[in-house]
Amino acid sequence: MQRFYAPRARQNEHPIVKIARPLHSTSSLILLLAVTASSHLFAKQPEVFSARAPDRPNIVLFLSDDHGADFVGCYGNPAVRTPNIDRLARDGMKFNRVFAASPTCSPSRAAMFTGLWPQRNGTMGNHTECRPGIKTLPDYLQPLGYRVVAANKTDLRPRSAFGWEWLPATLPTDPKFRRYRDEGLDTRKVDQFLAEHVRDHPAQPLCLLLGDNGPHVVWETNKIYDPAVLPMNPLLVDTPKTRLALANYYQDITTMDGRVGKVLASLERYGLATNLLFIYTTDQGAEWPRCKWTLYDSGLRVPFIARWSGVLKPGSESGALISLVDLTPTFVALAGGKPPAGIDGMSFRDVLLGRKNAFRQELFASHTGDGTMNMFPQRGIRDTCYKFIVNLHPERDWTTHFTKVAGIPNSHAEVWNTWVEKAKTNPAAAHLVTLIVHHPAEELFNTRADPYELTNLVDHAEMKSITERLRQRLARWRQEVGDQDE
Repeated sequence: MQRFYAPRARQNEHPIVKIARPLHSTSSLILLLAVTASSHLFAKQPEVFSARAPDRPNIVLFLSDDHGADFVGCYGNPAVRTPNIDRLARDGMKFNRVFAASPTCSPSRAAMFTGLWPQRNGTMGNHTECRPGIKTLPDYLQPLGYRVVAANKTDLRPRSAFGWEWLPATLPTDPKFRRYRDEGLDTRKVDQFLAEHVRDHPAQPLCLLLGDNGPHVVWETNKIYDPAVLPMNPLLVDTPKTRLALANYYQDITTMDGRVGKVLASLERYGLATNLLFIYTTDQGAEWPRCKWTLYDSGLRVPFIARWSGVLKPGSESGALISLVDLTPTFVALAGGKPPAGIDGMSFRDVLLGRKNAFRQELFASHTGDGTMNMFPQRGIRDTCYKFIVNLHPERDWTTHFTKVAGIPNSHAEVWNTWVEKAKTNPAAAHLVTLIVHHPAEELFNTRADPYELTNLVDHAEMKSITERLRQRLARWRQEVGDQDE
């Protein structure tokens, strides 16, 4: 039965609650996976920073929405202002090769919190439902004694399948400005919840899942960036409208980053920073063409940063290949349980603790669709270097919300139409627009040499053996998970 947490009303500011017992019994976990799309020079695994990881940490996961790894300061973008996320990376471990199971909100999140690929949990298209009887994260953590609470955005269906307490913590939205999303996570409600958790549940470990709406569209109006000087990556056509939209996206990221900082301050305020695994990550890449809704790295690679003071070495990095489908079994292992059998995810606890350098040899991803604007399904496999993609309907021209939704100032169709217009006279713009709209049946990329996946190698004779190996492995996986051509 779904539970709802209603914060108690207070007349004044919340008092700092002091606990007369070891703080490790009330620690919190936040999971942050950081990925860089602009660089493929991956650091070695760090040395183990502690002799033994403390038992049963609190878990806090800060999950943003559509935050591409290209748009984080600590992942190599000096223009975007993400001071709180960057501080997490300095204080903890930055993961450079973490990937969503799907480049779309609901399928990505369902895989994250079930440990099952979309084909197996049932959430294939965006805003669809999990299959009846599916076990989810609360089903595994609650028997281990954890209090599991989800705040604000979850975007998972049906709600009854996810038996966490739900914390209403959504900032009020101005409907004249914000379309298609709520404003964001209300950190005041989170602060109040933490105060009351420390007071009322001092001995119970906590898994707190904080869902922010930023930087999902519609992006906040720019206040602090100069559009003229923002760097343009190879997936963007440089037009005045593009620069205005990019500045708005950067602004939304910076505002969301501020909420990360406020949550961290609340955890400190109530004594929850000791034995706390705090993770920051997102569900998929940015809502730009050839990013979200695609299996290219710009759609799947996510920032992922973990801070666990005294356990993880500050400033360390990991190049292990990890999928967000691995999140649930990792949380279970960290909570002292045995990762469940029969799911697709695997625990990367030993990678997190620096005991192992490598993890997966390969991972998979799928995209099915998002309403009527994006019906271009893909299936993909990647290893540490190569990615192979099957486009199930190559005869279709690719369309997304970005190319078709009109009426959003300095965004979406307003921007896309300037790309199409520039493509009429600019060969580079024409090439990129063609890559966005037309996709062959199969694609192969060397993701190290070509991080933006702009050169398809599938017909290169010297790549024949690699293509065939990945083609066969992807076909086997699709058979194993009961995948359909949709």
